[in-house]
Amino acid sequence: MSWETKVISALKSEGIDLVAYIPDTALSNLINYIETDDHFDAVPVAREEEAVGVLSGAWLGGRLGALVCQSSGLANTFNVLGSLNKAVRIPFLGLVTHRGGLGDHNLAHRPAEYPMSDLLDTIGIRNHRLDDDVDVERCVAMASQSAFSMEEPYVLLLQRTLTEGNA
Repeated sequence: MSWETKVISALKSEGIDLVAYIPDTALSNLINYIETDDHFDAVPVAREEEAVGVLSGAWLGGRLGALVCQSSGLANTFNVLGSLNKAVRIPFLGLVTHRGGLGDHNLAHRPAEYPMSDLLDTIGIRNHRLDDDVDVERCVAMASQSAFSMEEPYVLLLQRTLTEGNA
């Protein structure tokens, strides 16, 4: 079973049925699974802040949602995360490719993406690294449970060692 199908299984088991996403090569298989599965409402967005808005509205309407994007885009959401999601306690699960680390060759990813975990900690967004597919399904389920029971975003940082088959 691929890491992507494990993620899909966990999302379904946790009741997540809305996924807002930004296209990303490393996540293309996961996004394809989401788009073609009738369980999910897949919402492609132009910017990550828009995705956070979609997920926030969904939560207020009684739905559980996930954000799928890369870490450079997640950095764009820090204002809304701090001023809306943390302040008003609006959760979502983030599935975010972690750029700028092991094997990355793009200098543009270095400033915000490499220290993403520290940056998320600084603004109070809990996060966890997924390095391989051994516990993907369990970790996605646990992160989802944490996000929605604590009513705050939880971000899983997907390392290249997990996603490299698609990167």
